[in-house]
Amino acid sequence: MQKLFDVRNPREDEYEALKALWLKCFDDSPSVVERFFKNAVTDENVVAAFSDGEPVSVLYIIESTITNNGKVYNAFYIYAVCTHPDFRGKGLMKKCFDFLFGLSKERGVDYLFLVPAEESLFEMYKKLGFKNGFYYSEKIVYSKDFTGETETFENLSFEDYKFIRKSFSPKINLATLGEKAFKGFLSPESETVKALKCGNGYVVFEKENDTVTVHELFGDENSLLKSVFNLTNVTSFTVRGFADEKSVPFGMYLGVDDAPPIDNAFFGIPYGG
Repeated sequence: MQKLFDVRNPREDEYEALKALWLKCFDDSPSVVERFFKNAVTDENVVAAFSDGEPVSVLYIIESTITNNGKVYNAFYIYAVCTHPDFRGKGLMKKCFDFLFGLSKERGVDYLFLVPAEESLFEMYKKLGFKNGFYYSEKIVYSKDFTGETETFENLSFEDYKFIRKSFSPKINLATLGEKAFKGFLSPESETVKALKCGNGYVVFEKENDTVTVHELFGDENSLLKSVFNLTNVTSFTVRGFADEKSVPFGMYLGVDDAPPIDNAFFGIPYGG
């Protein structure tokens, strides 16, 4: 007899089991997971498949918006999609996504989008109806090319994040996090990911050991990059930005009902934190 699995929104008393599954599937620190649950997780924003009362497959729903050709749409960013190694190959993730598709229509969501953790997963998500739609360009910059004084940084607030991005949204298509997710991903408490305001712009960068990656940069590029060099004490780092050509597919989307296609959009939040 085929085993039955219960697919639903979890309860708060099941969060510890969800955290254990996360740590089983991903190479994240417990502090990262705790911070994400504290700031970004609610019962209705998680979909999980249960076996004998234990979660074995899960996805997290991040409330977001997507600005597409100047119009703002409601969106869900799908994050930390995983299945316990002992339960893979049973179609559980498809069951979770089927549940999610129903939720999306109930809540008036126009787009679902996600960032595949591995290149091989692009094909899997295509089978669920997702399409490539988010791209970035990439370049290496060197500290020797940036001289002069640096500006003062402060932690980026959610209000500044929204305001600065809004000023760019008529020029480019953007995916933007909601407040809970912003605090979950870009908390000042993060050990590796920093979101800092400088002048009339902001920068999000990640430093692990001596490797630095700038994931988002809005504002005076020269001033912001110069200041990142000053903060990190490295001689070079990688900067991701808006794609002039669709050379590096980064994220995928699925339009709900009559949502228009997304030709090219930018979303720079790092996968970890």
